[in-house]
Amino acid sequence: MPLTVCIIDQQPCYSENGAIRGRITFVTPKPIDIQDIRVTFSGCAKAKVQKVKGSAAPTTSYRSQCMLFEKEKILWHPSGDTVAPGTYEWPFEFAFPSQVQSESSRWPETLPFRSDANHPLPPTFAAETADPLRKLTCTINYQIQAQVFSPQRGFLGRKSPLVSEVVRLNFVPFSARLDVKRNNNSSAIYQQQKEHVFNLRSMLLLPENRGRGLKLQERIQSWLAPSQLPRFSFKASFTYPSRVIQSTPLPCFLEITPFMEDSSVTSPPEVLIQSLSITILSQTAARAAPSLMGALSGQVDERIEILSKAFLGLSVAGTVDLTQAFGPLVFRHTDVSFGTFNISRRYRLCASFVFECAGNTRSFDLPDLPIEIFADYGEPDKIQSSVEHLPEDDSPPSYTSASILSTGTFEKS
Repeated sequence: MPLTVCIIDQQPCYSENGAIRGRITFVTPKPIDIQDIRVTFSGCAKAKVQKVKGSAAPTTSYRSQCMLFEKEKILWHPSGDTVAPGTYEWPFEFAFPSQVQSESSRWPETLPFRSDANHPLPPTFAAETADPLRKLTCTINYQIQAQVFSPQRGFLGRKSPLVSEVVRLNFVPFSARLDVKRNNNSSAIYQQQKEHVFNLRSMLLLPENRGRGLKLQERIQSWLAPSQLPRFSFKASFTYPSRVIQSTPLPCFLEITPFMEDSSVTSPPEVLIQSLSITILSQTAARAAPSLMGALSGQVDERIEILSKAFLGLSVAGTVDLTQAFGPLVFRHTDVSFGTFNISRRYRLCASFVFECAGNTRSFDLPDLPIEIFADYGEPDKIQSSVEHLPEDDSPPSYTSASILSTGTFEKS
């Protein structure tokens, strides 16, 4: 009894109010009793949070399910009558909503998750990640499901489909797409800057002492009378993007500005970069709904190295384009930033620089710079195919709902 779902004029990726048109085809080679045939369009966020106790100990798992929306249409309702052999076909049409369709939320307000009932739909997402404390398995699926139901036998009979077919759809909201072509100054708009002023005192700041080391007597003199030493100040500024399109270079700049009015030397000494590193911290968070059995949440951080250089001895003055100096700063990550009831994906930029000036070493550390990852607004073809036929055995596990709204369900295994 083949059951097929055909999407007409399928799109590589859908967004808000995107129309999905198609037809359901059911073929039966023999007479069969059918209760009804229906098609359902739904979005669901599922998370599993596991406590990691070591290889020999069993893990404890908590699961949550959030029904983001659900639309159902009954295509045919024979009410248990016998259907003659043949081929049956019905058209259908749905549209993606612009936000989560839930009247209320029982989730507590906890960052980085969303607890407001009508927040924007999150993008399609799938991730499995772990650290020594937690293992997270997260999926956000949007799907068209066709089902054929046979008549229910007995008062307590289980209503399970006789046959079903699922088609998965990729979804990225407009809010998660960045239109660079529409705004030529977008790079400047989304640039952020962090800066720090370094104050140095050393005999090596004097022009006649540059390029040599201090003698023992000079070191003792410097230690006994630091206020009498020559002084020099400079500002280090790091400019980075707060919004980045997937798999595109990060425009990062380092600027060294000498403050001669606050210095006692007549000319600025040489400032060297001895080492630098730039990494992206990918943060995946998930939580299970609170219940009588408790609640569990977890966040796993994955460090992605973008640039790491040591023993450089690179003289820097003015503004340095790090892309021109060291090549494109690209990290190939396909998931955009988002947050919903039980799943979140965020990113942090971490940068560290070590400078040397007049025999002094100074560190410029920026460990937690929030950035957002967006999809390219104008190139949906780069997103993976949005339609995927999956057999029923490969679909995500079902979760028992403890709520009519299915916004906060919980299981323990």
